[in-house]
Amino acid sequence: MNKNIRWLVFLHTDLEKQQLFKVLDFQSIKEIGYILDIKPQIISNYYHNLIKERGILKYCVIYQVSK
Repeated sequence: MNKNIRWLVFLHTDLEKQQLFKVLDFQSIKEIGYILDIKPQIISNYYHNLIKERGILKYCVIYQVSK
């Protein structure tokens, strides 16, 4: 795991992603999957635009940032 990378998950209350509800900070995609109850592979595929948003991902924006 790269310790210089953080994952920010922006949770919104609407499908248009205009109303921000909460910002969560994670060390790994595995942590995001655990909290959102989604397999890490689905999180990764969503982040890389390999799949369309589904479920709670319709309300999320995920960013990868360097420390």
